[in-house]
Amino acid sequence: MTDEPTREGFSLKRWSQRKHAVARETPKPAAPATPSPVAPASPAVPAAATTANAAEAALPPVESLTFDTDFTAFMKPDVDPSLRRDALKKLFSDPRFNVMDGLDTYIDDYTKFEPLDAETARSLVSARYIFDPPKTRVNKQGVVEDVPPEEVAEAEAQAAAEAEAAAALPAPEEGDAPAPAPAVEAEPVRLEQRDDAIDSKS
Repeated sequence: MTDEPTREGFSLKRWSQRKHAVARETPKPAAPATPSPVAPASPAVPAAATTANAAEAALPPVESLTFDTDFTAFMKPDVDPSLRRDALKKLFSDPRFNVMDGLDTYIDDYTKFEPLDAETARSLVSARYIFDPPKTRVNKQGVVEDVPPEEVAEAEAQAAAEAEAAAALPAPEEGDAPAPAPAVEAEPVRLEQRDDAIDSKS
């Protein structure tokens, strides 16, 4: 034998009875009483709005603000944003805020410039081939190359020596005939070639 109590099986009728019993035991809410007519009261002014109005009233007029005025009072959260913007506009209208600091790239007038002097222009790398082009030559591969500086100096020294030698020669007088040109030996005509030419014509 066991001491455990026997459990009753599920019954739909029993469940319905218990549900109705609980509904009968639940008290019904009382009907609300009809409120008596009361005259509408004037809306109460929030305390925050009163504080904000008092704070704005203590601020100086925007027209009287200068660069040296303390703008801390206008930055408080209870100040009207439009009043804060007006104060900032008044502050930044000071001429000291309209001076360029030189860091802006496009503040200069690039239509007015000072031309470079000749000495500075010649010192530019890009002006090397304009004012002092290097001597060039074509090598065996057919490529244009710069002449080495030592060869250029040697050629200039030789040209200067030839110019000095020509200047040292006596100048011809007015009555002197010009020096005859050197005779050029004519190439002898080969008879065998002429004979061949005559034979070909005949």
